[in-house]
Amino acid sequence: MQNKRRARIQAKARERLWIPVALTLSAGAMIALVSVLAWGAGQTADVDAVYEELVPAAGTETVYGMPLAWDNAEGFLAWNYELYDNLTATEMGVVLDVLNPLVAPCCDDYDLPGCCCEGSNLLCNLVRTARGLAAHMALEGAFTVEETRAAVLQWLHFVHGDYYVAAELERQGVDPAQYGITTHGACYRGLCETPLTEGGCGGMRALKIRPEGT
Repeated sequence: MQNKRRARIQAKARERLWIPVALTLSAGAMIALVSVLAWGAGQTADVDAVYEELVPAAGTETVYGMPLAWDNAEGFLAWNYELYDNLTATEMGVVLDVLNPLVAPCCDDYDLPGCCCEGSNLLCNLVRTARGLAAHMALEGAFTVEETRAAVLQWLHFVHGDYYVAAELERQGVDPAQYGITTHGACYRGLCETPLTEGGCGGMRALKIRPEGT
């Protein structure tokens, strides 16, 4: 799934490079064209490197013993309802220590374990999966706060990799929009009911991992 997403980003980048060049062809256009295409190839390679560094692949091992997979969202969501929603005050304190330093990638002006939808008495399933995983690991008692936080962040990088790549590109002074990605959260782009594999929040009630029929 990540490979398909990268291919779309690379195609968009090439498209954005060709359009301005085609519109400004002149006597010296071939020199400009070669320069622009060389620059584009380098930028695409950089984006690939950022993806390799920040977005773990499906099947990557985890400290909690479940290799990364989209379908893990079902179990994490169940843990949210079964464990997180029933934490004692002391247990909740531990989980909040894990989650509070992290932002919700779907709306990064909100810290986990919340999101912007809570004002409407709703919560996206992306955030619920993070809460469920954190609660499970905290109650296991075998992991430190730092290990649990790193595991939650690994999961978020897996399911919302585009956000973290876009944030890193911005940090480097590169506009991620030229590659079709953005740090403007999924919630604010109307993707709350969009499946996780498509860069959305996975629904507000029923979990949506993939588009129907796939």
